[in-house]
Amino acid sequence: MTYVAVFAMVLCGLVLLVSAVSKVRGKAAYAEFVASVPAFGIPARWTRPFAGVTLAAEFVIAASLLPAAALSATGAGRWLAIAGLVLAAGLFGVLTVAVWRAVARRTGAVCRCFGPARTVLAPRHVVRNALLLLVALAGAAAMPGADGADPAAVALAAAVGAVGAVAVVRFEDLAELFAGPVPDAR
Repeated sequence: MTYVAVFAMVLCGLVLLVSAVSKVRGKAAYAEFVASVPAFGIPARWTRPFAGVTLAAEFVIAASLLPAAALSATGAGRWLAIAGLVLAAGLFGVLTVAVWRAVARRTGAVCRCFGPARTVLAPRHVVRNALLLLVALAGAAAMPGADGADPAAVALAAAVGAVGAVAVVRFEDLAELFAGPVPDAR
């Protein structure tokens, strides 16, 4: 089960790190992210605090998951990993509900998860977030049985997690390639 946990830590950690960095790579990027928050049903007075908390959570969770994944081959970092995966599951749960509400209400919200985007949120974005939630939960569930493991197998699990993270980050491109563009639902 160590390998499932390592896969989950790397995938979730990298996704959250890329998401956080893409929001702070410049003033315009952060401003666009903050401006996108009200479309998720967040009242105007809570827009900036919600954006700040989301950003801080992404950085903190990534900062716990990635070192924990690196330590997993030695058997160290167990509590850091469990905390990071549980927090990731909580964050992905909140984000899944927020995206689902925006899609259901047809608010025209766009995902600024990984930088500028113009695609209106659709059911496939809910599925993406729900899958991230399931990965975090699977990783957390695998942690109690995780003991020392073969370093080569841990490295392979981490590499597969990194490839999975790239797929999540490039989700829009992959979804358009296989399913076509999201119809304008506004």
